[in-house]
Amino acid sequence: MNILRIILVFFISILLIIVTLQNLERINVNLFFDRFENVPLGSVILIAYLFGLLTVGIFALIAEIKLRGEIKKVKKEKEALLAELNDLRNYFLTEKGEEK
Repeated sequence: MNILRIILVFFISILLIIVTLQNLERINVNLFFDRFENVPLGSVILIAYLFGLLTVGIFALIAEIKLRGEIKKVKKEKEALLAELNDLRNYFLTEKGEEK
């Protein structure tokens, strides 16, 4: 899985370099209340891509934290159920032993 991830990151990096080199024309960018003049289009694309990565990373991190909490909860529930099952098994064994 790690090799696949490395290959994917390398492939995306090469694509970003190609897109950046193909878009060297300069543009004006209006961002909220500010204006940036003569900014390379490739830089704008790269910054937008990185902002998207950051946004997705934050949402993925939040989901991961929630899932880890759910896993801990389910593990505790499983341990409690296994302990209860073990107690019930022992209960029935001792009951049968006393009847003889």
